[in-house]
Amino acid sequence: MSDLSTWASERNLLRLAKRGQVEAARSLMSLLLKPGHALAWRILRNQADAEEVVQEAVFQLWRSAEQFVGKSSLKTYFMKIVIRECHSFLKYRRQQEDFDTLNETHEEIAPFQIDLRLHQEIIQHSLEKLSSKQRMALVLWAFHDMTAEEIGLVMDLNKNAVDQLLWRAKVSLRKELAQR
Repeated sequence: MSDLSTWASERNLLRLAKRGQVEAARSLMSLLLKPGHALAWRILRNQADAEEVVQEAVFQLWRSAEQFVGKSSLKTYFMKIVIRECHSFLKYRRQQEDFDTLNETHEEIAPFQIDLRLHQEIIQHSLEKLSSKQRMALVLWAFHDMTAEEIGLVMDLNKNAVDQLLWRAKVSLRKELAQR
């Protein structure tokens, strides 16, 4: 099946789901929810926040169903919505959050888990210092195996802009990690 016919069938699937056809909605959700949630979790690093963002992204997909013309795959279109929602969520959270509070856990932790958590926290802290665009591009590239062209489609950027964004993100991340 060609990309064109796949995209046409995805457009029809979206329209059928919006009209209330249960099987179409199930197919649509099985196609989109897992990768959408994985992307949101990698950006936000919080299960509840990722679920909230994906729920809002599904709502936005439903609202914009008529605007989907099939110039890209439905998955790419949805990922773009998820990224936009993650960006909005992060922006809102920064306005509401006191940056001095840390999540404390009171559970028993084995010594090797402490070391692993420390490394994860260092990496997460370093990722958080990147701009949201850099972090999103890096997450799409590193964790979702997307090419610069695919990332460009999702983020509304050309390939050169994505390449520069990824290069800057890697340089910044390397510098930040080297200081640790």
